[in-house]
Amino acid sequence: MSSTTLRRAAVTALAAALCATLGPLSPAAAETPGGCAPAAADARSEAPPSCVSVDVTLDRLPAVGESATVQVRLRSQVAIDRATLSVQLPATLRLTPARSGLSTPRAVGLSQVAERALALTTGARTVTFGVTALAAGPAQIEADVVDAASNVPGRSGRGVVLLTVGDRPGGSFSGIATHDSPAVTHGSPAPVAPGAVAAAPGQICAKGGFTVADKTGAWLPGRNIPVAVLGKATSTSATQTFATGMTTATDGTYTVCFAATTTVYQLWVQFTATSSLWRVTNNAGTGTYTVTTAAKSTVPSGTDQAFGTTSPTATYMRGWHAFDTLNLLWFARASSTNCWTARESANCTRITLHWQPGSTDGTYFDNSRPVGQRYVALADADPDSEHLVLHESGHAFMDLLYAGWWPASDCPSPHYLHKRSGTMCAWTEGFANAIAGYIKGDGRFYWPTGQWVDMMNTAWFDSSQPASGTNPENGDQVELRVAGAMIDLWRTVDGGPGGTFDNMRQYASSGFNEWFTADRPQSGLSTSASTRDLVYTHTIDYRTGNPGTGIANGGFESGTANWTITGGVVGNWTSYPAQAGSWYAWMGGNGVANTDTLSQQVAVPSGASATLNYYLRIATAETENVVYDTFKVQVVDGGTTTTLATYSNVNAGTGYVARSVNLDNYRGRTVTLKFVSVEDASLQTDFLLDSLTLATT
Repeated sequence: MSSTTLRRAAVTALAAALCATLGPLSPAAAETPGGCAPAAADARSEAPPSCVSVDVTLDRLPAVGESATVQVRLRSQVAIDRATLSVQLPATLRLTPARSGLSTPRAVGLSQVAERALALTTGARTVTFGVTALAAGPAQIEADVVDAASNVPGRSGRGVVLLTVGDRPGGSFSGIATHDSPAVTHGSPAPVAPGAVAAAPGQICAKGGFTVADKTGAWLPGRNIPVAVLGKATSTSATQTFATGMTTATDGTYTVCFAATTTVYQLWVQFTATSSLWRVTNNAGTGTYTVTTAAKSTVPSGTDQAFGTTSPTATYMRGWHAFDTLNLLWFARASSTNCWTARESANCTRITLHWQPGSTDGTYFDNSRPVGQRYVALADADPDSEHLVLHESGHAFMDLLYAGWWPASDCPSPHYLHKRSGTMCAWTEGFANAIAGYIKGDGRFYWPTGQWVDMMNTAWFDSSQPASGTNPENGDQVELRVAGAMIDLWRTVDGGPGGTFDNMRQYASSGFNEWFTADRPQSGLSTSASTRDLVYTHTIDYRTGNPGTGIANGGFESGTANWTITGGVVGNWTSYPAQAGSWYAWMGGNGVANTDTLSQQVAVPSGASATLNYYLRIATAETENVVYDTFKVQVVDGGTTTTLATYSNVNAGTGYVARSVNLDNYRGRTVTLKFVSVEDASLQTDFLLDSLTLATT
C-alpha cells in the first residue's frame, strides 16, 4: 500500500490464518535435524516441528493417599547422545524416583522438578516412577526432554497428563473441569504497620498482593490484575461484590476499600484474568480464570484486612504468567490514549489469549475471524517463554495497528526465522520477533524449552554451511534479519518503537522493503545513508537508489546476499571482468550437461511502468551457428513461470551488452525474477550477468 492511508476493512480469512508466531528459527519453527521427518502440524502453528515425542501415562487415577505408576515413553527419529529429561509435578503429588534414575525433586515455584541425563537412540525408551496424591484438586504431570548439547528446539519433546485428584477412593477423574484456582499464600501476611491503616471510619479495606512464578521458579509481581472484594453482609445474605480494583502496575499490590458501617459477616478476595484491555481464557474462549482467597469472618468496620500475597496453584500458573507478560507490551505500546493504539480512546479492543493446562492448540494468532473475535492461541508450556507470548501478542498488536488488514500471506508451513520465506512473512514475523527482542532487551528469541537464537547476528550467510540459527540466510525475506534491523533502528535511530507504531497506524506495508523505503519517510523517520548503512549490517542492502522498487544487491558486490542460487554462480573471479565493481554472476561454463539458476523475489510497483535492466556477456566454445546452450530470463508469479527473454551461444560477443525486459504485466505483484542457464554435454558457454536494476517510469 506504500503511502496509501490505511482503510478499515474486514480481512478475508487467510488459508492458514497467518503464519503468525516465533518465532525464530520460527515462533517460526526451528531447523529440522537431518534425517528427521516430523509429523505435519496444524498449518497455523508456529511451534517448531520436532523429531522427538514424549507420551506420559498413569496406570491408575489416584485419590488422596493413593499411589500410581507414571510411565514416560520417549521416541526419537535422531540419536541424541546428551539428552536431559525433566519431570515436573505440583506439590500436591509426591514423586518417588525409585529406579527411574531421576534426581531428588527440587522446588521450582509451587512445583517440584526431578531430572536425569540419558541418551536417546532412534527407537523408544521408557522411564518409570511413582507418585502419591497428597491433596485433592487439579494436577498436571509433565515430562520434557531436550538435547543438552544443541540449541535446536527440533530436538526436544513434551508430554503431559492431566487429572483431578479426588478426596476419596474412586473420586479421581482424568482431565480438569474448573478454571477457578484456590489461592495459595506466598509467604505470610505482613502485619499492618502503625499509621499504615488505609481504612477510614465506616470503611473496610482489603489489602495484599498477587504474584506468579516463571519457568525458573522466580516470583514476579502480578500486575494490572482485576481484584474484586466479595462477601456476605450477614449469615443469611447472598454473596455480593463490595468493591473492585486492580493490582498496581509496579509491584502487584492492592488496596481496595468500601463503605461498611457495621461488621461484615464474611469477606474474601477474587482475582480475574480478564481486564478491559486483555484477558486469558480457556481454548473455547468461554472460561475465565479466577483465583479466590479463603474467607475472613466477622470483619469489623474501620479495619484493614490483610490477605497476604496470593498466587494461583501450579496447575494454572502459566496462564497467569501469560496475563502478566502482556503488561510488557502494554508499557511499550506508545499510544496517546488508554487503548492499545490511538485508533481508539474508549471501548478498547481487547487482546485475547487462549490457554489451558495440557493444551496442544497453539502456537499462533488466528486472524481468520472477524475483527474483535481474533485471538492468540498458546500451547500448554508456551507461557514459559515471555518472548513467545510477546511474539504472538505482537501479531495481535499489528492487527490493531492495521485495523484488521493483513497483506496476502506467503508464509510456508513451517517457516523458519533463519531462512528465506516471503516478503510478507518476513515482515509480519520479523515485526513480532522485534517486539519480543526489543521489549525483553536482549535481541533474542527464546522457546519454552529455554533454547534461543540471537536475532542481532550480523554475520553474513556462509553458503558452504547449512542455514541455521547461527548461520542465517541474508536479506529482507529472512525473519531474523528483519527483526534485527528493526530492533537496531528502534535502539539507535528512532529512540524506541513509538514512531514505527504510529506510522503503521496510518500506512499499511506488505513487506519490510515497502515499510522502510515508502512508509517510514511519510512519518519523518530516517532513511538516510547512515540509516541504510545500519540496515545493511543486517544483510539487507538498501544502500543505493530507491530499493522500494529496486533489485537488492543487483551488482553482486555483497556476494550472494538477497539471491537464491544453485552452485557457486556468484563470485569475483579474474577470468572475466565484472561489468561494474568486481563481483558478478557466472552461469554455465561447465562444458557438460548442467543447469544453473539465480533468483530473487521483488515487489513490482503498481503505479508505474517497470523495466528490468541488466548487462549480459556471452562467451562460447561452440563453433556452429546452432543453439546448444541457453540462458533464459523468467518471471515466476505464483505457480506460473513465464520466459521473457532467451539467449544462447549464438548470441556470443566480446563484451557486456545492456539488456532489458518489461514487467508491466506484473504491476502491484510480488514475483520471483529467475535466470536459468542450460548447457548440453560438450563445449562450454559462459553467461555473465551483472548490474541488475529495476527502473520505473
